[in-house]
Formats: sequence, C-alpha cells, structure tokens
Amino acid sequence: METDLTDKTALVTGAGRGMGRETALTLAENGADVLVNDLDEPVAEETAADAREHGVDAVGIGADVSDAAEVAAMVEHGTAELGQIDILVNNAGVGDAGPFLDESYDDTFELNLDVHLHGSLNTCREVVDGMVENGYGKIVNFTSIHTKNGVGMSPAYDVGKYSLLGLTKSLALELGREGVRVNAVAPGWANTRMIEGFSDAVTQQILDNNPLGAFAEPEEVANAVLFLASPASDYVNGHELRVDGGQVPIDSWRLDTR
Repeated sequence: METDLTDKTALVTGAGRGMGRETALTLAENGADVLVNDLDEPVAEETAADAREHGVDAVGIGADVSDAAEVAAMVEHGTAELGQIDILVNNAGVGDAGPFLDESYDDTFELNLDVHLHGSLNTCREVVDGMVENGYGKIVNFTSIHTKNGVGMSPAYDVGKYSLLGLTKSLALELGREGVRVNAVAPGWANTRMIEGFSDAVTQQILDNNPLGAFAEPEEVANAVLFLASPASDYVNGHELRVDGGQVPIDSWRLDTR
C-alpha cells in the first residue's frame, strides 16, 4: 500500500491531543510536513516538536477553527513556512452533548455547529483553491458513528457530525474532477480524554455495545486517516470509513453521560 507522503504538506486541526495528535504524528512518520493546529498553541507546538523527530518540518499554531479570520491567518502563516497544503484533516471537535430538554441546549447546539461544521468550512475555504490549482488534494473529515443511527441524549453533537458528513459528500462530488478527494473517517468510542469523565456504568454500557469489547486506540484511527490521506486511496471519494470495531449497525440506544 502506497502511503509515502514525502513532499506533501498536511494541516491537522485539533492536533494537540488524542486522535488529532496521533494523526499528525502518523502523517509525519510517513514523510509529510505538518501544520499542527490546536486551540492551545503550546500543546500544538509540543505535537509539532514530536513530528519533527521524524525528520520532517512541522509548525504548531494556535487558532480557533470556528473563527474564519484566525483560520485565514493560520493558513497564511503555515503555507509561508511549509508550502501549499496538500492534505487537510478536519479533526477539531467538541464533546459537548446533553439532552434536547436541557436549558443550555441552544448554546450547545451552536457550539457543535460552530466547531464541527463551520470550522471545517473555514479550513476548506482556505486550502481548496490551492488544491484545485495543483490538481491534487486530500481532505479527511472526522465524523462519528453517531452519523449512522444517532445516539440518544446528544442531539447537538449528532447534528454537528451529520452536517459534516453532508459537507463531505457534497464536496466530494464537486471537487472530484479537480483532483481533490474528500472523505471522512468515523471513529467509534476511542481511548481519549472524551471518555475520562464517564462513570463505570456508562463505560460498561459502551463496551457492551461493541463487538470487540474495547475502545479504539488513537493510533488505530490515525492509520485509517493515513489511508484516506495517501495515494493508496486515490479512487476513494465521498466515503465514510468507520473505525468502530463493528459497533455499527446497532439498534438505536441512549447514552446518558450525566
């Protein structure tokens, strides 16, 4: 499988920790220079420093992807340092959920759309023109197993991820003949900070609904991103690749994390 990314530059958002960090390091390990984004700039620079240990160039930049001006400035700085962005991984996300009847639902809904949908739109706007001009680009969006059936008690998160899947499929149709491939990776429950606050009962509920009885490790998700970001997937377009241990399809179920 051809996964050599030498002479390619990748932008990975939300790459200070978890799956984003592992994705940035995996792309670097396979030869890509990496623009590492995170809301927390020192954490982004830590990932960039680790990426440079693979012999590539890497820059860490703090920016809020939901802010179009911050994204524009980040991409301008990153391309000046590393060159044209060939690979975009929209990983930045929030785990804020909660039931529809919560008093704070409107704020939670807006936050999920701002980060998951508008954040990805902002980054795509800044890099797509260059990809089309070069006749080459790979965009990988992080969706979720929630895009299959949804999960009760998290409508705001579900809507944010469903909307990002819609963007993925629409851009894939529009940009395919321009040499740009747009796909999504849909992780199941992964061993990241998002699950650290779960009770033992909730954790067991998740594991009971998984055929492998285990959480995904971040590097396992990163390997799926590598496939979609590399020449190995040049004929894959508009696809959502699930990395969930076979958890989907499942019957709809409620996950009460309160």
